[in-house]
Amino acid sequence: MAVNSFMKEKQQRLLTTVFHSGAEIPINVPFIAAAKVPLLSHVRDSGTVPDVFLSLNIIGTQEWWKRNIRYYLFWEFGKSPDIAIEIVSMTPDNELGSKLTDYARLRVPYYVVYDPLKKLSENVLQTFQLYGNPYIPKNDAWFPSLNLGLTLWDGVFENLHGTWLRWCDESGNVIKTGDEIAAEKNQEISQKDIQIKQALLLAVEVGLKFKFSDEYVGLLSDISQIDDLKLLEAIASQIPQISSTEELRELYSQ
Repeated sequence: MAVNSFMKEKQQRLLTTVFHSGAEIPINVPFIAAAKVPLLSHVRDSGTVPDVFLSLNIIGTQEWWKRNIRYYLFWEFGKSPDIAIEIVSMTPDNELGSKLTDYARLRVPYYVVYDPLKKLSENVLQTFQLYGNPYIPKNDAWFPSLNLGLTLWDGVFENLHGTWLRWCDESGNVIKTGDEIAAEKNQEISQKDIQIKQALLLAVEVGLKFKFSDEYVGLLSDISQIDDLKLLEAIASQIPQISSTEELRELYSQ
């Protein structure tokens, strides 16, 4: 079995964390998404360990968590996983040989080999579909029965920039993790705050020009450094009642 690298471990986590992070996943049935969990098809099975797998419409999940079962037991969940993904490391591990045969024997409908370093061929991503007993190559990475696909994405995950394998929708749009969604919302809030600050500073500038004429320039420079929107709103509203620049400075210097 190939030894995990840090990059491979991150890739495994990216493919699984999206299902458990509050992301908008188009799945409304019980499922298991896991990395490096052995698959056992019968009690004497020695186990096959995919880098990542996804299984939909499973049964007995609550009992499984309570019992702390460490394997994906076919007789417990009533079916094989729907897709298995292998990530090729520096040292290939028969991803297109014995593993291809093993997953076909386990009746896993879809099998994916991600080869970012091109150790097996020039094809970075190879997908297969079970047809009878053997797998046949697919010419795309869309899996209709899962309502999910896979795509290559250039970007940053956990502060590391690179090309990552990501789940996507039918149009090829990456399914964002919960952290990515939260970051986007925070950015939207920040942009809105900037717009509000700009509007308040404009109101302050107009008020200062009218109230203090040429003296407004230095005051506006100081007030522009304030990020507290409530304070800026108070300054803008109180300028008409303020009688001197000293009184104004006291307002925002406290």
